[in-house]
Amino acid sequence: MEMVYVPTDYSRSLLLAATATGGEPDSLRGRIEASQVHISVDITVPGSSTCLLVLVADLRRLPIHLSLDPGHGSGRLSDDLLDQAVNIAAGIDPERPIKVGAASPDALHVRVGVDHAAAHLNGVPDGHGTHIRRPGHSFPKLRYAGSGLGSVLTAAMLTGEIFKTVTTLRPGSHRRIEALDFCPVTLFSPQEQAPEHLHVERLALIGAGAIGTAVALILRALEATGEMTVVDRQIFEPPNVITYSLGSGQEAAARLPKVDIVEAALQHMNIRRVHGTVDDLIAQIDAGHKPMPQIVLGAVDNIAARHDLQRIYADLVLDGGTGGRAGTTVSLHEALPTGPCMRCYFPASTTTLTAEQRLHQATGLPLARIARGDQALTEDDLRGLPRQGRQLLERHVGKPVCGLGRVMGLTTAAGDDSYQPSAAFVAQQAASLMVGALIARTHPGGNPVSIRQIEYDTLHGPRPDIVDDRRPRSDCYCQTNTDIIRLVRAQRAKNILTQ
Repeated sequence: MEMVYVPTDYSRSLLLAATATGGEPDSLRGRIEASQVHISVDITVPGSSTCLLVLVADLRRLPIHLSLDPGHGSGRLSDDLLDQAVNIAAGIDPERPIKVGAASPDALHVRVGVDHAAAHLNGVPDGHGTHIRRPGHSFPKLRYAGSGLGSVLTAAMLTGEIFKTVTTLRPGSHRRIEALDFCPVTLFSPQEQAPEHLHVERLALIGAGAIGTAVALILRALEATGEMTVVDRQIFEPPNVITYSLGSGQEAAARLPKVDIVEAALQHMNIRRVHGTVDDLIAQIDAGHKPMPQIVLGAVDNIAARHDLQRIYADLVLDGGTGGRAGTTVSLHEALPTGPCMRCYFPASTTTLTAEQRLHQATGLPLARIARGDQALTEDDLRGLPRQGRQLLERHVGKPVCGLGRVMGLTTAAGDDSYQPSAAFVAQQAASLMVGALIARTHPGGNPVSIRQIEYDTLHGPRPDIVDDRRPRSDCYCQTNTDIIRLVRAQRAKNILTQ
């Protein structure tokens, strides 16, 4: 069967850049397309191969000129690794192949390694964490072999710094990182040795979008084993190629379910797929067809979906998110069935319209169609709409429905900020917080920590003040209905015993 080629859509990357800079996507595109980035790697550094491949993928999701130094002598990259890098880039955009060879004199040189004299930017994984340095700042001695988590985080952090450079962010909108040492397991505390390979039982991943595929990418890099239930009702489409951490143009053309993309990536895990909603998962749990998760990794993008996470009543919810004005803020919310729960973090609003509702009211576009936000708006979608709605939407044909509310000025500061531009390097940092918390809370011998909320803007980078302890809201459902929650959890525990 002949594979259909779908041109790579960089609109979401450009929307992120435009929102961050305050510029227009069209003018930014020319500037970004003229940018040249050159990658080199010290292959002797543990974790450098994984970091390189993720970095190539993240940078190929920007419409830049990208080149790779193959190295020489004993430091030359293997043919297999070079082939993997070339194929990863081609899977994202076959019309912009990565050049293997010498750098252009004007290229921004980024290096995976600690010998950074010739590079503009260096990064290296250290255990589950990362060290980022610019010239003039020395690296500390590496304590541990770079893990899959540390490697993915390093690539995401390096991409973030490159993004700031090629988009020419205005002063005050970002912080240029000169030196950073960060571990998503211990945060800014001294890093302790944690398992390089992760084994999990009765884990659930809700959402296989930008953050969900980033979680899967990290789990694959960690060579994770065990079992995990993956829940998502959508299919993988062309706009997802640029913003997700897994999936190629060929898989987008094949319109595979997103749960299939995650399952294919995690060959060492027993994946249970639910091509549906949280309600479908709960129904299967209550019927004894799926195990009750101990830990839920939440990778959803709106308040209602976060409330749905809580209805599973797992022992622990680790919810990751992206947001903020430019979609570059990442967050982690740790929640318990006894509180603080996801409703404590995100109380229901009875007065504020969601972004979907505002778009529906302004245009007449059905809410069911708006919910399929990854699918591009078509002429068929405009048929039957009120004249005003057609006029508002006709110039946006071909764009993903996700983001139209913001582009058309329909989102407000008080509303549910569901529509956000996105980038894989941002989602990977959110996913790193989630997997870091998973390791911290399942690693035997780890220091106990209170339930936390973590948040920082990737355009500024993590700082020591990014962590807040959380307590339950006294009026929240988790506090006023403890007996019901306890009974539901007890019944679902019985189902586990009978499986």
